Amino acid sequence: MTEIRTEAWPKPAYAWYVVVLLVLSYALGVVDRIVIGLLVNPIKEDLNLTDTQIGIIQGLAFALFYSLFTLPVGYLVDRWKRVPVVWGGLAIWSIATMAGAFSRSFWGLFSSRVVMGAGEATTTPASASLIADYFPPEKRARAYGIFAMGGSIGIGIAYLLGGVAIGLTDAVRSIAPGPFAQFADWHVVLFIVGAPGVILAVLMALTMREPSRRGAVSRSTRFSLLPLWRELATNRIALFTVMLGTIMNVMIVNAQLAWFPTLFVRVHEWEPARIALALAVVGVPFGILSAITAGSALTWLAKCGREDGPVLVMMLQCAAWALFGTAKCLAPTPELALFGHVLTSMFATWAVTSALTALNQVTPNQLRGQVVAVYTLLTGLVGIAVGSGAVGFLSDYVFNYPTGIAPSLALVCFLGGAIGIAILGLGRTGYLAAVRRAASFNST
Repeated sequence: MTEIRTEAWPKPAYAWYVVVLLVLSYALGVVDRIVIGLLVNPIKEDLNLTDTQIGIIQGLAFALFYSLFTLPVGYLVDRWKRVPVVWGGLAIWSIATMAGAFSRSFWGLFSSRVVMGAGEATTTPASASLIADYFPPEKRARAYGIFAMGGSIGIGIAYLLGGVAIGLTDAVRSIAPGPFAQFADWHVVLFIVGAPGVILAVLMALTMREPSRRGAVSRSTRFSLLPLWRELATNRIALFTVMLGTIMNVMIVNAQLAWFPTLFVRVHEWEPARIALALAVVGVPFGILSAITAGSALTWLAKCGREDGPVLVMMLQCAAWALFGTAKCLAPTPELALFGHVLTSMFATWAVTSALTALNQVTPNQLRGQVVAVYTLLTGLVGIAVGSGAVGFLSDYVFNYPTGIAPSLALVCFLGGAIGIAILGLGRTGYLAAVRRAASFNST
């Protein structure tokens, strides 16, 4: 176990440079994960798939190893250098995305998504732990807010790069006619969007330094999940309130990322390139604003003495999904749907920023990676897998008509938002107790 050293915090300029790299890594992960949402119809036609199978590929296939690898990764993060974990995971999922370009069946694409999930399981536990040791407590919420911006940036890059890649497929074939002659357009798109991650992984390996660990850390090197189990038992109400509240938000976010572009194709009859540009132009600026305001809102609430700030912020995002998310899915015109997208994008990263702030606030240093890994496991296994899969299932078996994707997505938005509000409201008192317990422990 790395021994704690009492030395100065890293220089702010370098700490923020690391955050920028982590944001870009997070963003590219989102790109590789969601770009397939722009390619649903051609993939369905090429591989002869149903909406349910597409939902499985976008959700369960990715979430399977993403969830299974989180606990081992979290344990590794708490006991080994975190920087290699970050760039190694980035390299793995980027190569897996490029490998998806060679898929010729459901199982081929499913397999590439499984490996992608394994690679992306490293991102949140390792990044959250690094940020906690690069910034003092009073500055972490803002740093986590900027890190969460990677989601919004990634969505924008996914839509823009996806649209550009669709337009570049013929040019790529002309440059390399041999390798790409037999590739469908969506194959070429996957190859193009996976490549930047390999480059960023090399840059991170060359320029990122491991910070000293801070706080109370056990020196034991013996493998044991007993400390984690005790922490989960002691703070069970607080931890699972935060995790389940986030799951509801993540479920809706992933359902939207997987199916909102398809809604524009089937309901509003837009072309993929037009959809990509519109969603990027509308969603990205407000998504970035969401990441900035999330950290600011948490800081402001803390200054006002609200120890339950993260829970309140997460509840607000749930309310936005239940109201604005439902409305945009059922909007009669594409313009109204895009306006609703603006409203939901303004709160898009509030839950993730709040969750990371909350978990690191109530968890001791030696267990942060593992607790965030449990959070990642649950959000991946339930939030990512269920969100997109539920919409595909509803579209195939409940609202089985050409525009049935709209009520399918709307129902997931409404129920997820309402259930999230209920969970967070019921668990708020338990979260407050955990915050005070952690403050008492740190003061001794």
